[in-house]
Amino acid sequence: MAEPDKIRLQELANKYLKGTITIAEQAEFDNWFNSKSQNELIFPEKFAMSGEEHAKMLLDKIDARIIEANKVSQPYQLWKKIAISAVVLLILSFGAYQLLNKQIRYQIALNKLKDVEPGGDKAVLTLANGKQIVLNNTKNGLVANQGNIVINKTSNDQIIYKAPAGDVTAVSYNTITTPKGGQFQVVLPDGTKVWLNSASSLKYPTAFIGKERDVTLTGEAYFEVAKNKEMPFKVGTAGQIVEVLGTHFNINAYEDEPVVKTTLLEGSVKISSVRGVELGLLHPGQQAVFNPVKGEVMISDADTSQAIAWKNGLFYFKGADVVSIMKSLARWYDIDVEFDGQMPQRRFSGKIYRNVNAAQVMEIIDYSAINYKVEDSKDGKIKRKLIITP
Repeated sequence: MAEPDKIRLQELANKYLKGTITIAEQAEFDNWFNSKSQNELIFPEKFAMSGEEHAKMLLDKIDARIIEANKVSQPYQLWKKIAISAVVLLILSFGAYQLLNKQIRYQIALNKLKDVEPGGDKAVLTLANGKQIVLNNTKNGLVANQGNIVINKTSNDQIIYKAPAGDVTAVSYNTITTPKGGQFQVVLPDGTKVWLNSASSLKYPTAFIGKERDVTLTGEAYFEVAKNKEMPFKVGTAGQIVEVLGTHFNINAYEDEPVVKTTLLEGSVKISSVRGVELGLLHPGQQAVFNPVKGEVMISDADTSQAIAWKNGLFYFKGADVVSIMKSLARWYDIDVEFDGQMPQRRFSGKIYRNVNAAQVMEIIDYSAINYKVEDSKDGKIKRKLIITP
């Protein structure tokens, strides 16, 4: 059996103190302990206040008494094991105060997050003249007119552009923007459906004319592009252009992320640089990871369900580090996140529903041994700041 890491030992010790440790977990801890020679007994960091120093002091005293009382090697080893067991139990009890304090601090932090609700359908539509319409506060029905283009809001919180049967009299550009803690759907003039994730924006024309259908994305969006072989659909992001005819795909292009990820579910996608240099061709089930600094793209097979989990109401982490996890949570719960110190290299996997409040999510994350505290914003608003520590 592989040796558990320090964080895992902390978890086992915590369960031991609570009386919730299972038979299998007890065996895991026992196997670790029994595998250590007399000079290799090491306690996990932060296990108890001055835990290692306390253990060393007690073990030194035990050594001195045993050596003086009995010079025979075999009984010595037996009594050494018994003595160390006693020390382990003592230090577990000694560490209970520290662990209890940690639990109390986390409970206070969780209480502060209980009023931080999950995101929802929120967006702002910016018209060609600069007028902004808060869509989540707008009634269903007519939202605005752009020339002879009609913009309507439906009962399922999406906006739809409809062009008249005749010629379009004028083309202008609109932008739909979701805040942190928001998401929204838009049906473009050609029938293309777009789902916008939180902290994202899409700029597009009120009607598609000419030889191409061009839009610009920041953040993340899922596209179901209406087929039109005569007019390719192009999505511009940081440093790259995604070109399709009619297909389903997801683009993650947040400005605070080092790469742009394009994941294809159906059809085909061509990835090019903004200078027109073709970088690669995607097939269904593949993902392109574009590095805008290097101008390079890596294409590989992908878990498409993970790429669009956000659209289906889930956080889906697969080998994700602490920083990327907290960025996702910050966008959805509209909270600030600050990283204090060097973050651990540990990776995490799992699924969490996006419809739970921030306290419930952090309670789940806490089991993965992420340390954090919560501060109120300085301006007195409800918005919270999570400070993540190693």
